[in-house]
Amino acid sequence: MSKREVDKRKTSKALRKLRRVAERAMEEGAPALTTWEKDFVEGVATRLEKYGSAFRDPGKGRLEDALSQRQSQITRVIEKKTRKPKASATSLPKDKRKSDAPRSTFKRNSPMRTKAKPGWKPRTRDINEDKETSGPSEPAAPSAATPAEKRAALKVIAGGKRG
Repeated sequence: MSKREVDKRKTSKALRKLRRVAERAMEEGAPALTTWEKDFVEGVATRLEKYGSAFRDPGKGRLEDALSQRQSQITRVIEKKTRKPKASATSLPKDKRKSDAPRSTFKRNSPMRTKAKPGWKPRTRDINEDKETSGPSEPAAPSAATPAEKRAALKVIAGGKRG
């Protein structure tokens, strides 16, 4: 069986990410990793250093990647867990908070614009405006055409079957 070609940059990137996660977990005040998460980080880091990849089965991810799809997902979850939470507006001192201006009323699942402009009318056509209002309208009588106008003009073309 031939050795897999794993991109060295992807391997070093995955190792940096795992080391960063472990360092953040060791910091004071950071959420501690569970024993399973610690074992996962250590085991994957060991395999990356030794083999350049942390998985062998081609059905679990792209062969040129250092981590399988599932390992990448778990690493992202652990990394998110160890990140420091951003300071919220309520945790800041009152003098450093933004003004108490009202927030926008935009909601994710609502249409972008809920209020129409004043004086706005939809682009519609009223069929009643098309009617003529002068006097009672009667259906138009058919025009009286002469019998010559009603007949279709026929013409004999030379060179037919018989001629």
